[in-house]
Amino acid sequence: MDLPRKIGVGIVMIIPGFVTGGLVYSLLHSWFGVLVMEIIVAGCCWAVVTGKFKTALQKS
Repeated sequence: MDLPRKIGVGIVMIIPGFVTGGLVYSLLHSWFGVLVMEIIVAGCCWAVVTGKFKTALQKS
């Protein structure tokens, strides 16, 4: 994956980070829960950028 695409994926993953962080805080009223959710979202972003989640077309 080239650098502009990696940057684009990072920017796009900011949106789920904000949304899920706000949702977790509104449900739990806990910053620790938000931190855990942000770590999960960051892990998913890292996995996409490094190629851990490959599509079926790329595998075949």
